[in-house]
Amino acid sequence: MSGIVGIFSKKKYKNVFPELYSGLYAIQHRGQESMGISLLAHEKLSEIRGKGEIANNISLDNISTLAGNVGLGYVKYRFAEDDKSLMPMPWLFYPKNSNFKNLIAIDGKFLDETSPEDVVNKLNSNNIDEIIEFINNLKGAYSIILVNGNRMIAIRDPYGIKNLCVGKKEDSYIVASESCVIESIDGQLCHELKPGEIYIVDDNGEESYFAKELSNSPCIFDFVYTARPDSSINGVSVYDARIKMGEILYKEHPVDADIVVGSPDSGLISAVGFSRASNIKYERAIVRNRYINRTFILPTNSMRKKGIRIKLNPIKHLIEGKRVVLVDDSIVRGNTIKRVIEILRESGAKEVHIRIASPQVIKEETFTFDVPDKDHLISNNRSVEEVRKIIGADSLGFISLEGLRQACGNKTYYENCFNGYNPLERI
Repeated sequence: MSGIVGIFSKKKYKNVFPELYSGLYAIQHRGQESMGISLLAHEKLSEIRGKGEIANNISLDNISTLAGNVGLGYVKYRFAEDDKSLMPMPWLFYPKNSNFKNLIAIDGKFLDETSPEDVVNKLNSNNIDEIIEFINNLKGAYSIILVNGNRMIAIRDPYGIKNLCVGKKEDSYIVASESCVIESIDGQLCHELKPGEIYIVDDNGEESYFAKELSNSPCIFDFVYTARPDSSINGVSVYDARIKMGEILYKEHPVDADIVVGSPDSGLISAVGFSRASNIKYERAIVRNRYINRTFILPTNSMRKKGIRIKLNPIKHLIEGKRVVLVDDSIVRGNTIKRVIEILRESGAKEVHIRIASPQVIKEETFTFDVPDKDHLISNNRSVEEVRKIIGADSLGFISLEGLRQACGNKTYYENCFNGYNPLERI
């Protein structure tokens, strides 16, 4: 998951920190474990890195210390198996055969023992054929941004699992995990990197080279949960895809009810689609405490449970005596949905029907986001009816994998957690 932003300005005395800072905020939703902003100005490094969110680390007391015409920003989503002792990215390296300090941020994982230092040393080659050969042999799901005083290099893995996009603002070139970053700082979105694309920008301009494309399979869960709705992935609007998920959900699992409610926040848009398709009234009957972060990405189960209890609050007069359809993005462990159903029942709901805008999560995942061991997945080795009984719903329906693909433009996607297509299995 995580999120990375890189900015390179050809004007040596320009400070790109304001754009980098704003752009990083635009992807805070991709990780809250730690953050980092590092900039270079004439090889002088200024940076702030720390645990927690951006606002926990950058303040009026230290904001004036950050300046540079090139820089990287990073927000970290921690996997359970990650080394907790590692300092937050970006990392600083003094590579072989280079006179420049190098900053690198990596979103993703490699299948071999390749280290960030190995990557920096390889990417500092002046021979593009050597870089292409290195990427052809680097296996995994990753996106990479490397900057120094001379150039910025951005790479999308040849499987296309991790997304990266390129934009411009005046004399600055921007690379980011999501298109919303570029638009949030008034930049112009230029293109999404293609799988295996090696995008290089320096004082002379920009150019792209290409490793061998092995697939074009962005993670489909970005559409369901991870990405901001104002982003686009693979040429498909995330917002439009979520509306279509709700419409298809109703076609696949119709129900008679009085109101449709979205589970804040990532179920809200699909709930609108469900309402439109069913002609059942949509109500914002559950309010989310905006100061509570996503319970899904809290690192421990006890923290997630505590977060759920103070995260959501019902508007009771909209729910009392009603047959409620609750639309949510996914069910992983089942903690959140069980609590939301309890909240609706406590608020007087006559019936609670659950509709989920993704298929059952039945397989663990370690490359794109942290889905736990399958023994902790509520849908593992259980039928839909068995899950329904556990969570306490009157009915339960999941969108089919075919329906989800249709909502996302009928393209090829990385679908490992749903036991769907996974190009990495061919390695």
